[in-house]
Amino acid sequence: MIKYYVAPMEGLTGYLWRPIHNRIFGGADRYYTPFVSPNATCKFQTKELDELQHNEGLPVVPQILTNCAEHFLWAAREMAEMGYTEVNFNLGCPSGTVFSKGKGSGMLRDLDNLDRFLEEIYAGAPLPISVKTRIGVESPDEFPALLAIFNRYPI
Repeated sequence: MIKYYVAPMEGLTGYLWRPIHNRIFGGADRYYTPFVSPNATCKFQTKELDELQHNEGLPVVPQILTNCAEHFLWAAREMAEMGYTEVNFNLGCPSGTVFSKGKGSGMLRDLDNLDRFLEEIYAGAPLPISVKTRIGVESPDEFPALLAIFNRYPI
């Protein structure tokens, strides 16, 4: 059976679009939100709250983008309290500003750090975590090393 998942497209597939898509086209098996980027303030931005609070009746998975396990776990706990049953960790974003901060695909540059991060979030997460990733930073030849790390966790 084919599953139909909708990945976020900035400015297009947000909380206003999802229920309309669901009503007109019968919906997707899963919708992923645009990423939220938790930080030390432990507060979601208004636009992030909009994405998280307007999904009644839809199979939505919030996406988290951070390089700090403590921030990830805070966001995952908040999302669990909102009723979500899964979160998605974004290791795929290639945006220059994200990458240069060591977030998104920027985390793929340091596999030891990535492994420590995954160990911490999987040990403390209140709900299942899926991962969106690239197969490498520079080359697909990097994927076997990434896969070896991913295989240590219940992704």
